[in-house]
Amino acid sequence: KNDDPQRVFVWSVTLIIFACVLITSVCYGVINLRARKSRNAVKVMMANGAKRGDKISRRLQRNLTWIILTDFICWVPFLTTCLFHSLEVVDATSLYSVFSIVILPINSCIN
Repeated sequence: KNDDPQRVFVWSVTLIIFACVLITSVCYGVINLRARKSRNAVKVMMANGAKRGDKISRRLQRNLTWIILTDFICWVPFLTTCLFHSLEVVDATSLYSVFSIVILPINSCIN
């Protein structure tokens, strides 16, 4: 329905959520790059403790990767569903409660 007053709201919220996911991913990517640079600098300065620092840095990078991946896995299907619902490709009314009650809280817990 092109005259639906909620259509603008749905598209606005969808774009805001997409921007937030994108910004969060970029920020975690920057953290990951800086941690990697820091790890390399510490390796040069401390040959003895580099293995322990390397292990901690790898763990940090793995955790950041999982956070970004889970954000993507949880939010992209939601955004896609919202867009398809708004374009009247599917009736996703029943899916919103599943996303709200199950999927998005899981993402919050992981973060």
